[in-house]
Amino acid sequence: MLVATHYTVSLDIGKGVYVVRNKDAPMCPECGVLMSGYDHRKRKAIGADGKPRIFLIRRLRCPVCRQIHAEIPDSLIPYKHYASEVIKTVQQGDDSLCPADDSTIRRWKK
Repeated sequence: MLVATHYTVSLDIGKGVYVVRNKDAPMCPECGVLMSGYDHRKRKAIGADGKPRIFLIRRLRCPVCRQIHAEIPDSLIPYKHYASEVIKTVQQGDDSLCPADDSTIRRWKK
């Protein structure tokens, strides 16, 4: 998995998804070779307002080692359903951004 730090996010109104575009050349974390686009997948993340947003995440394939890597923005945390700003705020002790009373994040604090 690649975490993009220099990227743009734009809303595709027709599809109802946010498209993430990395500004940096994607290099394979295994062998360091420039990767090419493979396909896209959807990723859902819940923001501070409690509304889920769908992101279109690009998947890349290395031409040398044939590994497939997802390219996610740094505003998302791998394998988590909440945006990184929500998780970081709750970890610091402020659960005001937590959208639901019975959410997983509130259980983390216990």
